[in-house]
Amino acid sequence: MRVRERADMLSEASFEAIIIHNDGVIVECNQRFRELLGYGPTDVLAPDTMHRHVAPEDLPEAISRIRNRVEGEFLLSIVRRDGTRFRAEFCTKQTRLGDRPIRVVALRDVTQRERTAALLLESEKRLRSILEATFDLVVLSRSGIILDVGGGRADLLGYTREQLVGFPVLELVTPAERDVASKRIQEHLVGTYESTALDAKGEAIPIQVISIMSTLDGEPVRVAGMRDLRAARRLEQERRRLELQVERSQRLESLGVLASGIAHDFNNLLVGVLGSAELLLARLKNPADLALAETIRLAGQRAASLTKQMLAYAGRREVRASEAVDLAALVHELRELLEAALSKKAQIELDLAPDSVVWGERATLMQVLMNLLTNASDALEERPGTIRVSTRRVNELDARWDDALGATIGPGDWVQVQVSDSGVGMDETTRRRVFEPFFSTKPRGHGLGLGSCLGIVASHGGAILVESVPRQGSTFSVLLPAAGPQSIRPAGAAPGEARPCRVLIIDDEPLVRSYLRRLLELRGFSVQDASDGEAGIQAVARDEPDLVLLDLTMRDLDGIEVARRLRATGTRVPLVLCSGNLDPATERTLEPGMVQSILHKPFSTEELLAAIERARG
Repeated sequence: MRVRERADMLSEASFEAIIIHNDGVIVECNQRFRELLGYGPTDVLAPDTMHRHVAPEDLPEAISRIRNRVEGEFLLSIVRRDGTRFRAEFCTKQTRLGDRPIRVVALRDVTQRERTAALLLESEKRLRSILEATFDLVVLSRSGIILDVGGGRADLLGYTREQLVGFPVLELVTPAERDVASKRIQEHLVGTYESTALDAKGEAIPIQVISIMSTLDGEPVRVAGMRDLRAARRLEQERRRLELQVERSQRLESLGVLASGIAHDFNNLLVGVLGSAELLLARLKNPADLALAETIRLAGQRAASLTKQMLAYAGRREVRASEAVDLAALVHELRELLEAALSKKAQIELDLAPDSVVWGERATLMQVLMNLLTNASDALEERPGTIRVSTRRVNELDARWDDALGATIGPGDWVQVQVSDSGVGMDETTRRRVFEPFFSTKPRGHGLGLGSCLGIVASHGGAILVESVPRQGSTFSVLLPAAGPQSIRPAGAAPGEARPCRVLIIDDEPLVRSYLRRLLELRGFSVQDASDGEAGIQAVARDEPDLVLLDLTMRDLDGIEVARRLRATGTRVPLVLCSGNLDPATERTLEPGMVQSILHKPFSTEELLAAIERARG
């Protein structure tokens, strides 16, 4: 009796449900089992209890286990009396009661445990997804030995997971980084840092590492998330390259504006200098005085040539005499002209395509080629070397042209001219400055040659690319639009002597007004002048001249605004627009018929009279 009581007490006090059945028919159960199913003391002792309370999808497995006397642990879904379900973990033991075989079963509700496990599994998957999305490679290690790897690019280093497990972490780091990495591992240092990894081929890969300490199976582990920085480094280099290109373009543009402004003021002064020299030459009789006046005129002309180069550098000079220019023929011609100027130790190699024809201004394109050839010759520094000139047609442009200066270029029909030398070459600092005005590495020269080349090429709608390696030489590549269906502007015929008329001069520079008045009055013109735009508009309304010489740049109103206001009044007086610095883009915005002629300062007497005659028709 006492043994029975003890057994009943242990059964009823158990936290697990206990049943005894024979081939699925329950012959005994404890209170916990009844509570789980929601039954009273004897309601479960029925032949069909198993069929009623094992979920239909799990019933075949339960019957199979009973039939085959399978022992051990397994999971089934159980249906309570009220129809609700729970997951149960079963532990079965096959035994005998007397001569009758029975099965003793202990089961527990593991619904919460299963839910927790499912949540943990979901959390693990979510964490793994985050890690794979965040990091290219995740390494779990203990004492410097890799335990597991993951991440979005587990093959980042060229190893499989199986190859990496058990691999020493330090073997994946470049020798230069190993001491630092070893210290981090030994001292359990965590945080974000950059390092360099070695892949299976021995290639160094820059990486960013975020490391933390965690646990795996209850033991501390080091978790290191790695990002491949190669793409980021390339983007950073590209960003820096673009920043330098923009900075360089802005610097050149600023210098161009400065050069343009200086050229404008200088041209105004040269009008007076050259004009006065011409007046003196016409009046003087003494040979010594004539020689002095001629010296002044020649010096003024050289100064005028310098300002043209400054305007070319600034990109303010438009192509004015467009014609088909065969660059191959031009190179042959220049080679003969420069035979004496180029280094005698230079071996010149030519590779000229026969279809290297562009539309442009022959004289200025010749100036570009002359500058490039003499520059290449100077780079040899009187040592034996090679100058190679080539031309060819191109349609597709490679990535090198991203660093070019000049006009915006893209796929199209181009002619490429390359002038290469085997001379001293340039370092990067010099290469970036070669187009700056007055920058020169030569002991002689004013440093406007390459700067004016850039302006001329840009005015032709082309670009220049410079490549150089110190002590290995330089290559200047020029890209120009190939000859196409553009129209050639016909050059006007030289006019005869200008017919005297009543002329109004509107210019805010007294020296220019004084020179123009003397020059025109000597040729029979009746001349009045105005010192600014407002005074000029009033003078036109008051005196109705036959022609107006109008300066472009004045302090109050510019020449274009004066022309607009005059045309708005209905006057049809011919206008000659004079400028020492007329931006080609500004010139193209002039409305048809607004001005009848454009005169570029400094100008000769013949050019002035020709412009007047053109304007009067």
